[in-house]
Amino acid sequence: MATQGATAGYAAGEQTNALALLYAQEVNAGSPPGGAWQKLRYTGESLTVQDTTSVPDEINDNAEDAETVLTGRATSGNANGVLSYGTYDDFLAGVMSSDWKDMAVYVATKDNALRVTAGLFVFPDNGRDFISKMPPHGMIRLESPSLNINYYGYYDKIVDQNTLHIGDDFLLQTKLNEGWISDAVVSVGGITNGVTNKTFSVCKPLASQFQIFTMLFVNQLSISMQKGQTPTVQTDFTGSDMQITASNPVASITPANSNPIMDVVSGFKGLTIFGNTPAGCVQSATLTLKRNNSGQDTGMGHVGACGVQFGSFAVTLDVEYFFKDYQQFMDWQSGKKGPVSLKVVGADGFGYVFTIANARIFNPQNPSDGKNKTIVTKLSIVGNPGATGGTFGIMRVIPV
Repeated sequence: MATQGATAGYAAGEQTNALALLYAQEVNAGSPPGGAWQKLRYTGESLTVQDTTSVPDEINDNAEDAETVLTGRATSGNANGVLSYGTYDDFLAGVMSSDWKDMAVYVATKDNALRVTAGLFVFPDNGRDFISKMPPHGMIRLESPSLNINYYGYYDKIVDQNTLHIGDDFLLQTKLNEGWISDAVVSVGGITNGVTNKTFSVCKPLASQFQIFTMLFVNQLSISMQKGQTPTVQTDFTGSDMQITASNPVASITPANSNPIMDVVSGFKGLTIFGNTPAGCVQSATLTLKRNNSGQDTGMGHVGACGVQFGSFAVTLDVEYFFKDYQQFMDWQSGKKGPVSLKVVGADGFGYVFTIANARIFNPQNPSDGKNKTIVTKLSIVGNPGATGGTFGIMRVIPV
């Protein structure tokens, strides 16, 4: 008797393991694009259709409800996964309404050193071209081997053709308020929230046909890190319609990346609040990016939406750490504002620095809620626009 090969007909239905979730940014809202679609790494998804209906109060002598009538349609749901480098960059760009920028680099020398003074980076004249191509605010990195500096931060404005304003964050993290750095390597890039709005199509190939969700936009994306657990990502979508077709809309598939899953043991590289690291060990951090007051415009003559309202961008960070001192409570009491940063990397050294540029602390708590426990501080941190706009930025960590 043959014992090779698979048994046929064993499955009760289509299997989740066989579902390749594919997505692509739409060129025209509501129209699935041609070209390559990206395969997504995920742990679960819940994209579904929501029909809205109406039952008219029509009078009849059978004591029956009148016919149920379709009055509209929308789609929504989420895609969940674990945090790895590059996997959710497109959806981060979607919720931030922006594009990732390639890194631009300025390298100082002995003859053209970078000056640091009172929260300013002052470039020599040969750095003017570098500054002229920078956005008015954004993410920045400064490396100096001689001073053992590897700083990630946020510049909130360009003062003049030679000068960037960094603020107190650099001083608090590096303890350098005044000096010249002849081996400085300054990088700018990454992404900050903007007004480049994006919609996506998602394809679920099942049972030899294809479910196509269109005009999806990211209305919220949350990154959660907690001790003893793998960092997770939840992306929430709102969309217009779903069609089932036997015609494959996907011209080609870009494989999902195989970058290592990040962890909170060796991968969590720290939290700074206004330049200070909490004295107690961090227990959890949940970063939430969202589009407040977002929604869809609908009309007559078609199902689904005829347009998207992207609303306004907002960011919050909820953190918990062991209580040791009142530093962050005093910052709350004084109404202090400033940058808050969170850094996480994978085993290969690639990762992210997430920075709320002009944050403020609300609702600090340190409850004693039972015996034989270590007291935990809980903070809600909210982002505010900077002087030239810009609430939040991300810089990729790329090992040298």
